[in-house]
Amino acid sequence: MQTKAMKDWGLTPVTSGSPSDLVGKTSYFVTHLNGSSGDVTSRRLVTFDSTTELPRPKGTDIRVHPQPLTKDDGPLRLVIGTVATTAKQVACHWKDGSTTLADLAPRNSALHSTDAVIRPVRGYPTANWFVCLAPGSTTYKSAQVTK
Repeated sequence: MQTKAMKDWGLTPVTSGSPSDLVGKTSYFVTHLNGSSGDVTSRRLVTFDSTTELPRPKGTDIRVHPQPLTKDDGPLRLVIGTVATTAKQVACHWKDGSTTLADLAPRNSALHSTDAVIRPVRGYPTANWFVCLAPGSTTYKSAQVTK
């Protein structure tokens, strides 16, 4: 079932070759869709893993995946990452000196387009995920948990 779902999304599991390598593991993947939801060619893999234990960040631990906004190599203007479930705010710092604040969305709040937010993800209970979009044409410098 897991390998079929991944195949439907055009993903290959992280294994040494055999689907049996996935037994007892959890696989996760994050994709970025640029354009309409039906356009598979505009979907880009941001990060993925198959692991026996999901990461459990604590306190101000942060894991960051800066990305270009388009499929081509380009400036790192999209930042996606994980933080502890206790984190209430992430500051994304940009090379032009500006900062974008991603605040924790209220539980069960509606999904809406935003330039920065922290959210829990169903099926990934050990950390929350955040996203920051760079203002203008600036690029990623750093990110930190601030609350």
